[in-house]
Amino acid sequence: MRLLNYWWRLGATGIAFACIFFGGGVLAVTVLPIIALASGHRRDHAQAVIRALFRIYIKALQALGLIRLEIEGVERLEAAGGRMIIANHPSLLDVVMLMALIPRAQCIVKHELWEHRFLGPVMRRAGYIRNDLAPEDMVAACRASLQAGDSLIIFPEGTRSRSNHPVLFRRGFANLATLMGAPIQPVLITCDPPTLIKGEPWWHIPPRRPLFRLVVDECMNVDDYMKYPYRSIAARRLVKFFENYYAEKLANVRV
Repeated sequence: MRLLNYWWRLGATGIAFACIFFGGGVLAVTVLPIIALASGHRRDHAQAVIRALFRIYIKALQALGLIRLEIEGVERLEAAGGRMIIANHPSLLDVVMLMALIPRAQCIVKHELWEHRFLGPVMRRAGYIRNDLAPEDMVAACRASLQAGDSLIIFPEGTRSRSNHPVLFRRGFANLATLMGAPIQPVLITCDPPTLIKGEPWWHIPPRRPLFRLVVDECMNVDDYMKYPYRSIAARRLVKFFENYYAEKLANVRV
């Protein structure tokens, strides 16, 4: 029975993985153009469709027995408009889960994804922010998004986490937060056993169904960090604070 369960999960995982990429292409040439014409190309309508489909996708993964999901503090995500959402990044599914839970999610996406054959059109119609913009354009786009009441999702590691490696954050999120005075909503994501991690192909599935757990902590105000005479110092201190925060949380989970 364990062997049958393994092969079932392997096949279903392959189908689910393909749905993300090829489903994105189908969405880009069917549903989203119709919504764009009907709504005057409003990006929030496209984002609402993406959120609904991601919610269905996560429910389907649970129903098929591919994952389990526990969420603590989901109400904080549902009321997170105008905040910067930061999270660690253990799995490829992290962004899907966050976007399924957050009503108005804005993302900074890799330029490779922006130009992706299947997913690129979806990124552009939804108005997500590409990560290779000029610094002043990036700040302007993020500021406009937060002022419009969006929740800006950022993974400060810049890529998926590596197992047994220290938590290292890039400074971009801290520069944005201290420049705009944006409150930060931290989310801790764990996956046991690990799956869809960096450096491993999708078919390396774990021996049992993984449990994803999202813990949404209290929102943090950055006003104290904006009192430093130099913003570079404030950003470094903020990065160090959150590196220690996540390192401590993850150490407690592993224990």
